[in-house]
Amino acid sequence: MTLEIFVKGLIIGFSIAAPVGPIGVLCIRRTLEYGRWIGFVSGLGAATADAFYGLVAGLGLTIVTNFLIDQQSWLHVIGSVFLC
Repeated sequence: MTLEIFVKGLIIGFSIAAPVGPIGVLCIRRTLEYGRWIGFVSGLGAATADAFYGLVAGLGLTIVTNFLIDQQSWLHVIGSVFLC
């Protein structure tokens, strides 16, 4: 009984966690059409692209943050004038 509930929960969990976007559909289609290995490599490529986009976003935020810290005194003056 407990193992049956665990297996059902596992199946439902994987179903909910499955990617439903266009890249997920592409990976699922390639898996069904060409096999598990091609589907796995497609998913790995999608994950690599997502990691690259995250890296670019993180580095971009670092540059913006550093710029704002460098201009902090001017931002204080402009904010004070605005509040007054």
